[in-house]
Amino acid sequence: MKDEKQPSDWPGIEARLRDDARRDAPEFPPFLHQRIMAAVRAEAEKQARPRLGLAKVWRWAFAGGMAGVALALALKPAPQQVAVDSPQKVSEWIVLAANSDDQMASLISNRLLNDMVTTPYQQQLDSLSNELQNALDFTLRLMPIEVALR
Repeated sequence: MKDEKQPSDWPGIEARLRDDARRDAPEFPPFLHQRIMAAVRAEAEKQARPRLGLAKVWRWAFAGGMAGVALALALKPAPQQVAVDSPQKVSEWIVLAANSDDQMASLISNRLLNDMVTTPYQQQLDSLSNELQNALDFTLRLMPIEVALR
């Protein structure tokens, strides 16, 4: 009795499971394989194309920049010496113009000279004087603290 094979339900269960799996399996879209392979080939072609290396681009940019600098230096006109009159000669012209014409004398009046030359410099000097005075006051106020800390 023990050697007799008993009927098993497993083949029927297996057949039902396979039928359920086939029925619930999604259908693949048509030409899926061709689309996947086309994408793989396109990627392979993209990687096979020769690309300019970054170092090569920088070399060309550097060479072009150097050529531009050399060209600019070659085409730059030579500096021309400008004839500058001495300050004494300029002051002589001012005195001559002031003495020769009343209109010029009124133009170079003491008031105009003060407004254009002396006043801006005096304002700057006053500002510097105030800053130095503030710095001195601050330093003198801190002195007792430094002496007390010793």
